[in-house]
Parts: sequence; structure tokens; C-alpha cells
Amino acid sequence: MQGSRAVGSATRRVLIGAAAGLAVARIARAAAAPRIIVPYSAGTTIDVVARVLADVLTPHVGERVLVINRDGAAGTLGFVELAQSPLDALTLVLSGPTPLTVHPHLRQEPSLDPAGFAPVCQVYELPFVLAASRPSGMADLGQLIDRARAAPGTLRLGHQGRASATHLQLLGFAAATGIVVNDIPYRAHGQLLADLASGQLDGAMLATGAFDPALVRLLTVFSERGSVAYPGVPAAAALGLPVSIDSFAALYARAGLSAERHAALETACRHAAGSRAVLDAVRKAGAEPRFADAESLANRVSTERRKMHALLGRLGLLPQ
Repeated sequence: MQGSRAVGSATRRVLIGAAAGLAVARIARAAAAPRIIVPYSAGTTIDVVARVLADVLTPHVGERVLVINRDGAAGTLGFVELAQSPLDALTLVLSGPTPLTVHPHLRQEPSLDPAGFAPVCQVYELPFVLAASRPSGMADLGQLIDRARAAPGTLRLGHQGRASATHLQLLGFAAATGIVVNDIPYRAHGQLLADLASGQLDGAMLATGAFDPALVRLLTVFSERGSVAYPGVPAAAALGLPVSIDSFAALYARAGLSAERHAALETACRHAAGSRAVLDAVRKAGAEPRFADAESLANRVSTERRKMHALLGRLGLLPQ
């Protein structure tokens, strides 16, 4: 009997220890819940797509994937949070490339080292659109340029923050047309749209899908071919205007993941990016689904970083 009681006591201790271990594991998983950081405000194209992407990725990682907005500093704050996250492959950033292709050239705080991040896969591409507010009365690009030339520096055009992709495309457009505008940075996308609708802004450089076309007049799409989302709106290339910056959304993880973990993430991203739900969300946003694997994405980011260094130099934005 004593032996039986001893065995039973030992079994209970093992079971209690196992239960405690499971509880600790659950707490650890909860503390590092899978998440996608969106370094822009809610309601932007990338935010909308990220929420669908998170739902589709959830079965692949076995837990619900959350979406966290960390807007500010032209998208860099989201990458700062990723850099400080545990190296567990459960925290990702869905972002355009500028925090890794533009910001490193500017030597601004917070400092980002592109080598600290591992490209996982590209999900889509989208062009930018120059829009005029309806209260401004401008109906085409020629009228905007004429007004800017008649009163240099008075035309109020909004964008998503200093050194953001929309800011650089706006500056590239102004330089190409020889106009001077009053460019207004916004952190909150909703406030930019509200000021555009009310006429506080004369126009804005916007990402496709991030606004109601009925509230603005679309003047040009900064792409080679135009946009299927806005038929009839002329492509900037057809008007002889440069497309200064490419915009594409991709998933990034912290650098230093094991090859096995990184490959698993890339495979999950491939399946999710090709799912009907994500494809529909991307197209509804006016973007173009375009998957690229980790290696292709890394090469593109590297090429774009060199291109942005040249653009910043032409615009006089490189630090002395």
C-alpha cells in the first residue's frame, strides 16, 4: 500500500508539473501572440489588406494573427517595434519599402538598419494618385500646374509625412513640372481625407484605394499604364511625367530567423497572398496582386534603396 501511495504521489507530481508546464507555454504564446504590425494609420490601403491577410494566415500559424497599427515617422515606428520584438517569427510588418529604402539615407531618428530585417514576401503593388479637392475647382492636371505657376508656394497639397512615399512622389512631380507647392504632411490618414473633402487642402498625393473617388477629382495615376481601378484617369508616364518611386507592400520579419522558420513563413505568405480573400481585397483596394518570394523581394529592396539615394540627391534632401 505504501508503495502504491508513493507511486500515486509521484504520478500526481508529474501531472501537476506537466499541467504547470502547459500553462507556462500558453502564457508564453499569449505574450507573443502572432501579429502583423502596420506602420500606417487605420483605414489606409495597407491596413485594410493586412486585416484580410491576418485572417488567412491564422490557420497556417495555428493561432489568431492580430493586426497592430503603429503609425508615425513615415512608417519607421512599426519597424522599430519589430526590431525590439522577440526573435520568434511571430511578429511581422506589412509595409511599403520606404522605411528600408529612404529612411536609412536621411540619418534621422529613429535609426533603422535595413540589415536588421528579413524580407518574407511581396503581396501587391499599387500606384499613387494625384487628386484635387472638389472645392478647389480644378478639373485636370493642366489647371493644377497653371494655378501653381501663377502663385508659387500657395497650392496646398497633402501627403503622408516627411520622406514618405507620397511625399517623395509629390516632390518628384513638382520638380518635373517646375512648380513650387506648399506640401502639408499628415500623420492621420483620416484627417488628410477630411481636409481634402472640405477644401482645406487643394489636393493630395494618395495611395490607390485609400479614399472615396466621389469626394475628389483624380488628375493622374503615377504609373506606366494607369490603374484598372480608375479607368479614364491618365497615366503619368503618358503625360511625360516621371514615376519617381515604386510602391509595393511586403511582409518583413526580424533578421536572424533560422532558415527553417524563415522558409515556413515564406510558404505561409505564398499561400495567403494567393488566396481568393487576399486577391479580392487587394483588387478592391485598387492595387495589383503581385507575389514575390523572399529572394526576389530582397533584391528589389536593395535596388530600390540605390534608386532612392539618387532621387534624394536630385531633390537636395541628402544630409550634408
